[in-house]
Amino acid sequence: MNGSRRLFASGAGFDHEKFTQDFLAEVQDVPVCTDPATSSQALRSLVKSKVLKFTDMSENPEKFFLAHRLLSTVGLGGFGIRFTVQFNLFAGSLVGLAGEEQLKMLDDIQEKGQLGCFLLTEMQAGVLSGLIVETTCEWDEASQEFVLHTPSDKAAKNWISQGYTAELGVVIADLRIKGKSHGPHAFHMRLRDDDGNLMPGIRIDDMGTKTVANDLDNARVWFDQVKLPKDALLNKFADIENDEYVQTTDERMRIEVIGQRLLTGRMAIAEAALLSCRVLHMRTEEYARQKVCNGLNGETSLYSMPQLKNVFDESYTELDRIIEFVSACEQRLNECLSSGTIPDADLVDAISVCKIKAIEVSIARAHALRLEVGSYALMHKTGFELMDMLLCCKFAEGDSRILQMKLARDRLKKVKNDGPVSTLMSALTGDSEAMAALNLARKLAPAGRDLAKMELAFNDNWKDIYSLAEMVQDRHMKDQKGIPFAEDIVQRLMPAAVEYDLDWKDKVVATSEKGEAVSA
Repeated sequence: MNGSRRLFASGAGFDHEKFTQDFLAEVQDVPVCTDPATSSQALRSLVKSKVLKFTDMSENPEKFFLAHRLLSTVGLGGFGIRFTVQFNLFAGSLVGLAGEEQLKMLDDIQEKGQLGCFLLTEMQAGVLSGLIVETTCEWDEASQEFVLHTPSDKAAKNWISQGYTAELGVVIADLRIKGKSHGPHAFHMRLRDDDGNLMPGIRIDDMGTKTVANDLDNARVWFDQVKLPKDALLNKFADIENDEYVQTTDERMRIEVIGQRLLTGRMAIAEAALLSCRVLHMRTEEYARQKVCNGLNGETSLYSMPQLKNVFDESYTELDRIIEFVSACEQRLNECLSSGTIPDADLVDAISVCKIKAIEVSIARAHALRLEVGSYALMHKTGFELMDMLLCCKFAEGDSRILQMKLARDRLKKVKNDGPVSTLMSALTGDSEAMAALNLARKLAPAGRDLAKMELAFNDNWKDIYSLAEMVQDRHMKDQKGIPFAEDIVQRLMPAAVEYDLDWKDKVVATSEKGEAVSA
C-alpha cells in the first residue's frame, strides 16, 4: 500500500517523534468537540499544556507546521483553523510585531490559556486588499490614549475566526495622529473581561451556522469609540513619542511587515489540504483492498479495478509532487521566521503557488476518487464527509483566484520594470511566459490609469490573466527543487461530527485572571 510515505523536511531543533506523541495526546478529544464552546475549551487546554509555545513561532516554526499537519491527519475541520488563528495570526503577530516589553505578555497569556483572534478583514477589505482598512485608531493627545472606532457597518470586522469566543485580539486599524493617516497598524486589546462580558464599546455578532466547520465560531465585530492604552500599539516597528509618529527600526511599517503571518497561514493551509487529501486516499485504499467484488474470473477486490488503480497512482504522484514543492518552500519560510527577516518577493509568490496548487490538486484528486468508489463516498466516517473543508481552504488567507491575479500582476510589473525590449528578447529565446506577459501588457496598455477602463480591460482579458498566472506557477514548480520527506504520513482520520449544540453560546467559557474557567 502507498500509505507509509515520508513528508516534509525535519527540523533539527526538537524530537519529532516525542512532539508528535505529546501533541496528539493533547488533541485526542478534538473530534468530539462539535461546537465552539467545547472546541474553544479544547484549545485553551492545548495552549496551557505548552506542548507548543507561542514563542515557537520564531524559535522553532517547524513545530507549528508539524502540529498543523498532525491535526490534518486526524481530520480537516474547524479546530485546525482555530489552532492556526491562535498560534499564528494572534500570537504570531505579537511575536513578529510587539516590542521587547510587550513580548512579556506572551507567557502570561499562555499560562492562563487565554484565546485571541486576528481582526483584519472587513466587509470591503480582504486579506489581499493591500491592508486598506476603514477601522480607525485615533491618537488622543489629551488622554494619551487611542480611540478605536468602526465608522460604518461596511467597516465592521468580518468573518473573524474565533472572534466570538476569544477574550483577546490583535486588531488592524488605520493609525491617525493629528488628523493624518499613517496607514494600517496592529493593536492588541481585550475584547471580553474576566467574566466573559464584552468590554465597553464592543459589539460582536456570530456569523451563523455554516455548512462545515461549525466547531469554529466566526464573528462580525464593531468598535464604538473604544479607548486603548498607549502600549496597545504593537511597537516593534513604530511608536508614538511626544505625540508624534516615529519609526523604531529601519524597517518601515508596510504590508509585507504587518501581513507576514498571512504567508505562514497560506503555507499551513496548503499543507493541511495536501495531507487531508492524501489521508483520504490512504483510508479509501484500505477499504478498496478489502472490498470484495465479483469479477469475470471469480471474486476480486475493488482495488483491482484498473480505473480505480489509475486514480490512486495519479493522485499519489500529483500530491507527492506538490508536497515536495510545499516542503521546500516551508523550509525557506522557516528561515525567515527564525531570523526575523521579511520574505522576498520570490518567496511570497512561491507561497501563493503553494496554496493555489495544493488546494487545486487536492480538490481535483478527491473528486476523481469519489467518482470511482460508489456509495462508499456517500458514507459517514469515510473521510468524504470532510471534503467541503477543501473549499474553505480555497478562500481562506486569500482566495486562490485573487492570488492568481496577484501572480499575474507581479509578472506584469516585471515587464514594466525590465522594459518591453528586455522582455521581448526573453520571449524570442523561447520564454513562453515572457511572451504571454508581453502580450497581456499590450492588451491592457490602452486603459492607462483610468480605473473604469482598467476594470473593463481586466474583465475582457481574464482568461489571459489566469493563463499567465498558470505559467508563473509552473515556473516556480520547475525551478524549486523538492526536499526529502522527513515524517511518516499516518492515517488517523476521525469522523466528522453529526451533532451540533445550537445553544453553544450559553456555554462559552472564558478564563479568569487566576486561570480558572468561568461561564461567559
